[in-house]
Amino acid sequence: MIEGMWAGVRERVLRLAGHPGAEKIFGARGHGFRLGPVLDEGELRALEADLGIGLPVEYRSFLRCVGGGGAGPDYGLMTPVSDDSGWQWRGVGLAYPGQPTTARFAGQPFVAEALQEELDSLETQEPERGAFASEDAFRRAYAAWDARYEELSDAQEAGAVFLSEQGCGYTSLLVMTGPHRGAIWEDLRPADGGIRPSGQNFAQWYRSWIERTEQQLQALPPAPEAPDRV
Repeated sequence: MIEGMWAGVRERVLRLAGHPGAEKIFGARGHGFRLGPVLDEGELRALEADLGIGLPVEYRSFLRCVGGGGAGPDYGLMTPVSDDSGWQWRGVGLAYPGQPTTARFAGQPFVAEALQEELDSLETQEPERGAFASEDAFRRAYAAWDARYEELSDAQEAGAVFLSEQGCGYTSLLVMTGPHRGAIWEDLRPADGGIRPSGQNFAQWYRSWIERTEQQLQALPPAPEAPDRV
């Protein structure tokens, strides 16, 4: 069963909190190596009903076997929660949460790849002052160009969940729909890098974080012994 890939993972993550130097790991102050409760089958089905599609299999089993959110790459995982407006991913227990995502928005088609091509083309068409007879004409053209750029950029977010805040405005996204479903993409727009694939699916991304964190903690120098009291 797919759940087998997560055997012992919750325990491994929670043990990290007690390791000397755990607070030195990047992002630890955001999540404290704490994990939220797992979601039961009824909650998962209700979330999928709002999403309009089944959750990516590896992520679904993570929510069922490891936790709803909390400890994870960078500043930790956003958590799916339900309120009167429906299901959405929020930064429950995180000091530095990412942008909330509603299930309905995450269930839309993910077309970031095609939109990025359009954005790249649009960048080459940025209006320049010298091409216009007046300042007013330039300002109108630039405002129209900028509005279209923002429209396309915002549309790239549909079909994915803002899953983990990396810092400085960068984010890891989990794709929910389309051929890239279940993959982690990175939002690099603060550096004009667009939204790009990370090359990992959710399980690879999360398990590599655990292994990397365990290796970093093992490599830390031992804490100095306290001097004997006289």
